[in-house]
Amino acid sequence: MIDAAKIIADNDLELFVKEIFVMEEQDAPSNATLTFFADGYPGVVYLQTEEGFLLPRRKALTAFFLYGQMIAPYELSIKTPYLMIAFQLYPFAAKMLFDVDTKQLNDDCADFSKIRGTTIENPLEALAISSAISQKVAMIAKFLSEFAREKGMEEYRKIQEAIQIIQDHKGLMTINELAARLNTTERTLRRKFNRYVGVPPKKFAKIIQFQTSLNQISTGDFSKLTDVVYENGYADQSHFIRNMKKFTGKRPLQLKNVH
Repeated sequence: MIDAAKIIADNDLELFVKEIFVMEEQDAPSNATLTFFADGYPGVVYLQTEEGFLLPRRKALTAFFLYGQMIAPYELSIKTPYLMIAFQLYPFAAKMLFDVDTKQLNDDCADFSKIRGTTIENPLEALAISSAISQKVAMIAKFLSEFAREKGMEEYRKIQEAIQIIQDHKGLMTINELAARLNTTERTLRRKFNRYVGVPPKKFAKIIQFQTSLNQISTGDFSKLTDVVYENGYADQSHFIRNMKKFTGKRPLQLKNVH
């Protein structure tokens, strides 16, 4: 097991990287299908496999790619054996680090096999040669850290603060309240979220509200569905069901034990 927190701290990536995930399947060759829902975070992925696709777009996945805000449900179809290392970024980090068009990247991914900084080499060739997962993770962390050092910080700390406030309130905060907390205007807040996160602050808050509800449903932490509805700030059960179907394509009780 890798110590994700230590890797992030050692590379001064706390501002940009939320978590590191490693998924591996070494069974006989076949197709694995991984299902994901919106969670508010983009990410950088190294994928070691013979073949992989982003569904429903049926877009071929490269060995090193950046994915954006996933608003609709999506799946990764990957041929086993495979190894996937994902650096989950804070919502503003994709724009900040790589200057991508975050809106165009919504529900999509971009090839990173050739991306490099002014004096920074792309790690893909070294990643393919290295056999140890820990070494691969360290290479990606170093790559992101070097990119971060080329960028400024203060603008992005404000965005991170806004994101943290939304998370702390589980998405249950109006944009007017958020702007007041940050001593800024709603217009400025919307502009910065659209530029750095790829979605407006209201939609990002709805994604966090959805994720909080999904976690409660998937773990069975409720006695009746109305508990989830009202604890997560929905006006009524029909509104809640519509929102869950919008993000997942499923009714709430179909989502028990999905994680």
